Amino acid sequence: MSFKEKLSGFALVNIVLVWGFYFTRLAQLSAEGTLTADRSLWLLIGCIVVLLIGYIIGAIAAARSGPQSDILVRDEREQAIALKASNAAFMILGAVLGGLSGFAYVYSVKHPDLLGNEPLSTAALVAVNGVVLALAVAEAVRHLVSIVLSRRIG
Repeated sequence: MSFKEKLSGFALVNIVLVWGFYFTRLAQLSAEGTLTADRSLWLLIGCIVVLLIGYIIGAIAAARSGPQSDILVRDEREQAIALKASNAAFMILGAVLGGLSGFAYVYSVKHPDLLGNEPLSTAALVAVNGVVLALAVAEAVRHLVSIVLSRRIG
């Protein structure tokens, strides 16, 4: 298993765990009626910090588990895999953002009181978390495609 493949594996696990926790916690806070912009912001910042720490630990573990030359060299096969994985992630990003936009429109038509007393705050909270979800799914897909192609090709 190459360095890039190990790094993608660590990143995929990290993304699923951190963002899975984030959106589960957001759903819990929302169900309890205690979700606020401030709580969401601090939860988001905390998850980003944990995500970065996880990436650093994963990169160190992947680097220590193989030859140093594997880290520095990027051959044509790895470039093709990275390009295909990025293309898949970009398509998923567009699809998720488009789907969320459509859902938001349909939901707002059926529930015009969605935004409540502070429409800007609620709308920003929903929009930011929609973008975070789309980016998290796209990154997970990018790493998953990278791993699958590395296994299949190499």
